Amino acid sequence: MGPGRLFALTLAGFVGGHLAILGVFGAIRRGVTREAPRVRVDAAGLRYFAEFVLAEAFMLTAALQLGVVRLSGFSAPRTALTLGVGFVWWEAWFYFGHRLLHTRWLYPLHRPHHATRGLHPSLSFSAGETVVLSSGFYIPLALASQLYEGVSAETLALVFSGAYVLNVLSHLDVGAFEGTAVGPLLGSARRHARHHAGRRGNYGLNSPWLDRACGTEAAG
Repeated sequence: MGPGRLFALTLAGFVGGHLAILGVFGAIRRGVTREAPRVRVDAAGLRYFAEFVLAEAFMLTAALQLGVVRLSGFSAPRTALTLGVGFVWWEAWFYFGHRLLHTRWLYPLHRPHHATRGLHPSLSFSAGETVVLSSGFYIPLALASQLYEGVSAETLALVFSGAYVLNVLSHLDVGAFEGTAVGPLLGSARRHARHHAGRRGNYGLNSPWLDRACGTEAAG
């Protein structure tokens, strides 16, 4: 498959996947709370959504074309291992990358995510921020490609759709996993909402462990 067609397919997948997942969560939230989802369309929101999905599609296309990530057949054990190791790696990558984005040198890349009022926060990322944060996906995927001679298309779909589901949850200010067995791993949605409310700290996305270990957990 040529790079142009591959880019078009990955771009369509990212756009459709992001909007579909956000739509499902918006419908669930409306059904439970009777509140309309906080989604508005304006020029700034559309711009940063476009930067977000174009950067994602470009990075995945480049990784596949350059052989950094290679495709192979599906294997459930390999996929489970890739997802498990990748989740731990991504949590650490996101935490430290997010802290860097809050420095005065890199905050201009991150400001649109906090300041843009259009669309939804989980859709609004500059291209620069997307490169900083999403590049973390490719290290475990590249390692898996070397160890297993490739990763499957199903694995890639699970990685990116799973990451975006958690991204949307982290911006809904709901305790989706509180009091459950996975709460310590995935129970930080309300903490991330406090970060967006202006509290200093709470740089982790899904898990609180690095905020606690590094002394950046915001109280309240």
